[in-house]
Amino acid sequence: MKMKYFVNLFLIITLAVIVNSCTKKTYENYPGGTPNDVISILDVRPIYKDQDVVLSKDILYGATKLAGIVISDHTEKNLPAGLLVIQDNRRLATLRGISVEIGDAAAKYHPGDSVVIDVTGGTLTRKNGILVITGVTDANVTAAGKGAVAINAVTVAQLQANPALYESSLCLVNKASFNPAPKSGEVLSGVKMINDGFGDLALYTDPGTSYAQHTPYGLAAYVGIPFGTAEGTLQYRTRNGDDIINMGSSAQDLLITGFMGDPKGGDGGYEYVQMLATRDIDFTVTPYSIVFSSNAGTNNTATPLAAGWATGGQRTIKWDITSGGVQKGQFFYFGFQGKKINGSAGTYAFPATTNWYQKTYNNATGATNTGDGGLAKASAFTNSGPFANSGNTCGVAIFQGTTVTETSVPEDVLFVASGGGTDIYNPAKSPILGYRITNNDWYSMYSVSIDPVSYKPVVVPYLYYRSAGNTTNMPYAVNAAHPTASTDAGLFNMMGGVYNITLGRWTTARKQKVVELFQPTATIDDIEKDSSVTKLVE
Repeated sequence: MKMKYFVNLFLIITLAVIVNSCTKKTYENYPGGTPNDVISILDVRPIYKDQDVVLSKDILYGATKLAGIVISDHTEKNLPAGLLVIQDNRRLATLRGISVEIGDAAAKYHPGDSVVIDVTGGTLTRKNGILVITGVTDANVTAAGKGAVAINAVTVAQLQANPALYESSLCLVNKASFNPAPKSGEVLSGVKMINDGFGDLALYTDPGTSYAQHTPYGLAAYVGIPFGTAEGTLQYRTRNGDDIINMGSSAQDLLITGFMGDPKGGDGGYEYVQMLATRDIDFTVTPYSIVFSSNAGTNNTATPLAAGWATGGQRTIKWDITSGGVQKGQFFYFGFQGKKINGSAGTYAFPATTNWYQKTYNNATGATNTGDGGLAKASAFTNSGPFANSGNTCGVAIFQGTTVTETSVPEDVLFVASGGGTDIYNPAKSPILGYRITNNDWYSMYSVSIDPVSYKPVVVPYLYYRSAGNTTNMPYAVNAAHPTASTDAGLFNMMGGVYNITLGRWTTARKQKVVELFQPTATIDDIEKDSSVTKLVE
């Protein structure tokens, strides 16, 4: 009996020791183990759970300090006063930032300064809507030379969905413009909404800054720091005029709004592309061309991608559009002699009133299609149609003019899938091997990075699909009834968004909606009058 008592007592003591070890003092239970005295910002931010936390060694998992790179610049006084804003990516290579309240001394620090801050005794709190560390002074800050300033390239949708991930970090919102369009004489000063095609974001410019009276660019990249507000919203603040970069224009006259890449029955002669005009176009005066790319493994082997869209062979094929025209707001179709809404097994042909531009596609067994030529090599597509049905990347681009070279910039372009690796994009080649993109809702020809010497934003070209920031694509069409691509199901790819003619840009980026065209009832209304079709606004 006494032995059983001692055994139970031993078990209870052992359990107590184990439970006691599962605390923030775990670091003390490893003989010879010494915790790092620097904690990552990634680990600090989640400590706050809607109530103030006094920071201690126990709370900080054995650490006492933050080490980060300064991103705040108070010269123009457009950031919240008294906040030293730092960021790091010391854990999981994840860039996170935080604001430390040190009063007027914050103004003596500048972007690129490397600092170590003793935060023990400080309080992690949310003040005026911003997660900050208070209760420390400039005496807690130790200069540690200079460091590299990284940047989070994000969309407005990403910022709005997860503001805590990006608050107090340096961010880039690219290809944004005022929404609504600025009126004559309107300037940056105050709170203005900017839109990047993925959502609206409040941009704040203090009226006292030297650039507050500047006219906004039609299309700009905004480098800035997101902060929470007392109202619970998100506000985006640039640090100075250099943080706003003119990105030119993304205006498009002809938009790709859908395509049939795998119609019911045989594909050859029955695939088509739907487009929408944002202005009146006379193709006899302003001709266009349309180019398809196919990048199956056998095609890549047969025809290396030597000239991008102009490669030819089994990789790209081009047709010219040189007659007829299209009016603003009107759908325009490029297709082949089949001219049916849902392929050779379909019932309904496109009505005679459809603005249809037709070419001939040879679908005889063993046939080779060359398109209208004019590429680096003669195209040699099979009888099954220019769209691939599954596997590696395929795409379609429209060009103004009938001459397409490696350096030609598309009017619009969309890609399906991402497979193909260096056969699709290889920056190690000279010139770079890849398919050129354009400034549209999905792709950006130029991005922004931070110069390692001046710590100012600089423009960086990213001109190809699969280059940094240009990886957006749609999957091959599937739905619940046909969960596997290339099922011969007659699935139309509807690419619906909102394009603002006045702004000359997309204010809602296109999204793929897979529309199954049933037989024998499918008509043109299914692909033109669905609520998800692309809409033009002014």
